[in-house]
Amino acid sequence: MENQNVNQSVNQQPQSQTPKKRGNKKLPVAILTGALIGGAFILIKDPKERKRLKEGTRSTKDAVSDYASEVKEDPSAKKDDLVTRVRSVVNIVSEAAATVQDVFNNQGKEIADKARDIKEESEEIINTAKDAGEDLQEVGDKAKEAKDELTEDTQEENATVPQEKVVEVNPRH
Repeated sequence: MENQNVNQSVNQQPQSQTPKKRGNKKLPVAILTGALIGGAFILIKDPKERKRLKEGTRSTKDAVSDYASEVKEDPSAKKDDLVTRVRSVVNIVSEAAATVQDVFNNQGKEIADKARDIKEESEEIINTAKDAGEDLQEVGDKAKEAKDELTEDTQEENATVPQEKVVEVNPRH
């Protein structure tokens, strides 16, 4: 009996793991099945789509067959042709990358020069504004001095005016 219990527990563990593994594979299979059913439904219902698919498939099959025949006839020539095409593409891409790098380098220098010029001009503007501010401060100080001078002169004149004249000027008294 102990052997049966052990066998049952051993048998239960793999069975419990198997559904989990199947569960993980069920979703992609369900998606693929749904896509196939949907595609088949469209092909059944839409004759234009069916015709387009047949023509596309036929032209692709013909192109692949032609290419395979050419490769069978002269594999080294096809290999050389393919290698030449790849090298050509690599050269074109390299030239394009070099051109982009040149443009970036040249434009980068121009942008840096412009930025430097703008910075220098900004510093000049700031210095001019500071100078103008200092000049205005000096004008303000001189205006204040003039005001103080006028105030002192007026106070001195008021002190030197005799009291009798003040009375005469003021006719109310």
